[in-house]
Amino acid sequence: MPQLTNQESRGFTHGLKITSTDLNTTGYLTSSQKIIGYIPAGGIVTNCAVVVNTAAAGATNITLAVGTTSGTATELIASTDLDALTKVAYNTGGSVDTEPGLVNNTASAVPIYALFGGTIANLTAGEWYIAYTLLDPANLVNNA
Repeated sequence: MPQLTNQESRGFTHGLKITSTDLNTTGYLTSSQKIIGYIPAGGIVTNCAVVVNTAAAGATNITLAVGTTSGTATELIASTDLDALTKVAYNTGGSVDTEPGLVNNTASAVPIYALFGGTIANLTAGEWYIAYTLLDPANLVNNA
């Protein structure tokens, strides 16, 4: 899903579909993770979800976590068992489960990582959608 142009839109503003084929493509993942977006300086992610479109097959130990820390991303989606997920995991990470969101209070953009675990090479099927709501107050000011 491409970025929406109206920052006041309801629902998710950003998203990425990931398939078992993507995960098994050489170069798609770097150290079992992929950068799926960036939180701009002063931005905030208020929601994050992973949705199962097609169930995983061929592997029974596939996990996903989403956050901003390379190698241990968990701030938005804590480690979730993808092959056991019925439909959706929503805001399970520590920065969005009870807090208002994950704020980038720095002067630089911060990457959002999708971190995969398990025997990815054994996947023969699976399609997931990772979606998040990104608010960028600086963009609103710049476009006023």
